[in-house]
Amino acid sequence: MNEELEVLKLADYSELFEEDGASAYLIINSKIKDHPCLFGFVNLTENFETAKKLFDRMEQRARDMGYHEIIGPINYCTWLSYRFALDRFDMKLFPDCNNPRYYVDFVKKLGFDEFLTYRSANVKIHNPLFEIGKKSFEEKQKEGFVFKHYEGEEAFDKVKEIYDISCDAFKNALLYSELPFEYFERIYLAWVKKVTVQLFVAYKNGQAIGFVMGYKNPFADNFISKSSAVKTEYQKQQVFAALLYYGSSYVEKMGFDSMIYHFQCEQKADFKRFDAEYESDEKRYALFRKELDQ
Repeated sequence: MNEELEVLKLADYSELFEEDGASAYLIINSKIKDHPCLFGFVNLTENFETAKKLFDRMEQRARDMGYHEIIGPINYCTWLSYRFALDRFDMKLFPDCNNPRYYVDFVKKLGFDEFLTYRSANVKIHNPLFEIGKKSFEEKQKEGFVFKHYEGEEAFDKVKEIYDISCDAFKNALLYSELPFEYFERIYLAWVKKVTVQLFVAYKNGQAIGFVMGYKNPFADNFISKSSAVKTEYQKQQVFAALLYYGSSYVEKMGFDSMIYHFQCEQKADFKRFDAEYESDEKRYALFRKELDQ
């Protein structure tokens, strides 16, 4: 059983659709502004006609409820599992989208288009941002910012601070929906507890205001940079650059010369790729959208 299913208790509406071994949920989450109608918890067989019957029924229900589009896969909100992998199915990251290639082929054949795209890539630590980050780190220390590193169980003592920073940082992000702390702690952290976390936190006046978090990939000899956030009032002040430098320097001491930048949104205003000399092994993902004819 998918441990994330518990989150559907928070949905305005959810309904399981099943068709000859395939299944998916229609989910309504009104907290996602402009895009409340979702599909998630998808399990498809290799039979396209079965998938078509499943989605036809689910889409008709959405139409009957007055919705004009459907987006997915999203398991209620972006705190939890979402996206399909588009390529590099041989590349094992953690966590990851483990859908087969035919899932993507099927939803495209069903009339879905890529709505938001994401990528993961292996980026050398000594890239053009490293020296910028070093300067920012030194400047922030002079301004009274304090940077601390926590590992493993020690990092979990900072869970509420990390949650509060994330809620503040992402509250205006596209597709954002709040997740109550008890669900964050019980469901979101379930996968985090399977790895030894390296957490790097920035403090100002004794208050945690930003973090970056990563861990060794359990499936390969590399390091994954997974999550980061800076409180809104401290954004665009080079705090993230300083944190990234601080964390990258420690990862280098662990013996790595590169990191996986995991699940970067390509539509984010500050997203940019590095030159080919600095990055490799890109894997891409997408959320899909379909307009529903009435």
